[in-house]
Amino acid sequence: MYRLTRKPRSTTDPRPILPLALIVGQTLCLACTGTADDPPQSGSAEWELVEDLRLDANAEDFSAIGPLIIGPQREIVVPEPQDRRLRVYDSTGTLLTTIGRRGEGPGEFQHLGAVFWTADTLVVFDGELVRTTYLLRDGSVGRTETGRFWGPDFGAERPDSTFFGFAPQAIDDEGALLGFAYLNLKESSELVALRVPGDGMPRVVASPPQYYDERWSVTVSGLNNPVPFAFRLRIEIASDASRFLFATADQWSLDATYDLTMLRPNGDTIFARSYAYDAEPIPDSAMDRGIANMVPESGLARRFRATARQRAPVVYGPRDVTLGLDGTVWVELRSTERGTPVVVISEAGDPIGSLLLPLRSKIRQASLTHVWVTERDPLDLASVVRYRVIRPD
Repeated sequence: MYRLTRKPRSTTDPRPILPLALIVGQTLCLACTGTADDPPQSGSAEWELVEDLRLDANAEDFSAIGPLIIGPQREIVVPEPQDRRLRVYDSTGTLLTTIGRRGEGPGEFQHLGAVFWTADTLVVFDGELVRTTYLLRDGSVGRTETGRFWGPDFGAERPDSTFFGFAPQAIDDEGALLGFAYLNLKESSELVALRVPGDGMPRVVASPPQYYDERWSVTVSGLNNPVPFAFRLRIEIASDASRFLFATADQWSLDATYDLTMLRPNGDTIFARSYAYDAEPIPDSAMDRGIANMVPESGLARRFRATARQRAPVVYGPRDVTLGLDGTVWVELRSTERGTPVVVISEAGDPIGSLLLPLRSKIRQASLTHVWVTERDPLDLASVVRYRVIRPD
């Protein structure tokens, strides 16, 4: 099992456990060590993006949409969490089916958590009902499974441990679920990645850094707030369950890096590297506003703000990190007037390209051939756009 070293948490730490909804369908990240690798050469030609499909927000009448899910035939699944609904389009942009509504019956949801494919089946985890629904290609319900709970594993190294809040996010080629849960110890809890076979006990396959890392958050009297401008933990599981990605950034000096670690579910490390980037210093005025907006004015607010000032990063971090369908990693840096710079990392951990993402766009999924984004208009309505990736010879 791969385990990262980190500062031990006090057994009297009052910090609250994050709600399950925050770990379902989201990304996290981890601190890596080592010397920063050289970034792509600035003189190398940028990759180009050519739009080849647009699902317009107004034409499709989208409500707020969540992360896109790309299917085995390049289907595009567009979640609409407010409506507890999924729209499934084929690779040409034709609507195939609409799935779900608010409710507790078959094919109904109270919460759209992680959504992912296994072969030709679409899987939806409902964090409110703690239920996994398996949907066939036509949108009909194949089966549902109630969330699983475990008591203490008395054969484990720590026999008082209990897993709870398991949120599946992928299924491997042996039918085991991979996802995240909390490992509840006597006086503390930690987030872990689990592999859960259909007829066996769960096994911890990775232990990422925790959200209460003091670089990213401030806890006072049991209340927790993020440090302004700190790039917090990101984590993703590959859609085929073949790997985990953890990402963090070191923003506390002008020699800034973002740090990536890729693991296999058996615990093997594929790569763990740091990458230098041209980081923009955070102006004092921006940090002052960020700290002032942390909490309403009170005695606690002064303690929050004083601690946040001590932990404040020096430079802006990356905007986001995405694990691609083919194992590539797409790192979005701070946006400029021209767009959002993106660095592409190979599945082996090598920088292989860069491109400029249009303004108001966010990468939702990517590969070496296509990038899928959500693009917001001036009214903040999000369209779905697919680009072909054109790489220089």
